[in-house]
Amino acid sequence: MKRPKNKEEYRQRLAESFAQVLEEKGLDWKKEWGGGSAAPMNAVTKARYRGTNAFGLALISMINGYDDPRWVTMVQIMDQKGAYHPKEKWHLKAGTEATYVEYWFPFDVKKKKALTWEEHAEELKNGRNETEFVLSARYTAVFNASQVEGMPELPARGKQDISPDDLLMKLSKNMGVPILNDGGDGAFYSPSEDKIHLPVPESFYSEYAYNSTALHELAHATGHATRLNRSFVGLFGTPEYAYEELIAEITSALMGTDLSTEAESEHVKNHKAYVQNWISVIRNKPEMLAKAIKEAQTAACFLDWKAELITEQEYQKEVGMMKTIQVREREKDQER
Repeated sequence: MKRPKNKEEYRQRLAESFAQVLEEKGLDWKKEWGGGSAAPMNAVTKARYRGTNAFGLALISMINGYDDPRWVTMVQIMDQKGAYHPKEKWHLKAGTEATYVEYWFPFDVKKKKALTWEEHAEELKNGRNETEFVLSARYTAVFNASQVEGMPELPARGKQDISPDDLLMKLSKNMGVPILNDGGDGAFYSPSEDKIHLPVPESFYSEYAYNSTALHELAHATGHATRLNRSFVGLFGTPEYAYEELIAEITSALMGTDLSTEAESEHVKNHKAYVQNWISVIRNKPEMLAKAIKEAQTAACFLDWKAELITEQEYQKEVGMMKTIQVREREKDQER
């Protein structure tokens, strides 16, 4: 993504892009730090998990301390026909508990059979109506590579020389929010502590990846009761949790123009993929995306102030303008 002429142009362009993210297909979010893979993946097929599966497996990994991003099914572990790892014997460790992933697929109501997405597309192309199909889900047990004996070790990945951006240091100081590089494989903001926990900088894949992740957590911190006072009551996977994630990620993207490292096209795509993943949780309330974009703009403005990019007077003026626009939009909605 080329650097725009000014911050306003950059943020407006991004806001418009996020507003259309529901219509984009095939966006695949990749975790930008950790082991040999940017996101949870199947060890045999090399396919990356998407959507809530990716987030769920990442969360389980963080809770259980899994450093390996690879996951396998029981069929792949047993490999009775020797198709997956013919020269290796894999064994599930005693007492291991399964984690379940969710697969959605089209079901042909008329023919009463499950289809692949390719078959579904072909049926529609041949004149079938979308109402003749329903979405069904199945749940498959998977196991982390660290739970399986006999699997080859994950190839070591070279460390990156990464320096935190000066913008982060200024925000951390002026907001009173410490950024601690003690999070192991996890990156999160703790509202109860009012602190941010991140992996060490050198475990990230790029300087922008580290800085934008820190900005994401700083965006969460703007919601603290002493700042913009947003709610943090939702548990992982709930619409409330998803809504806060939308705000934080969009805010991080909006603040990208203030970083010394430029956001490339793949970085912007990853921001959008992360947002699209969480939209799936609130798919029945698409208007929440527009609302989240507005709250992200307010959060970005707050961060501009705390980063000393604008004065407090300019911040208050911007917030006042945003509130006026929101009131007018609500009035228009009521007239319809």
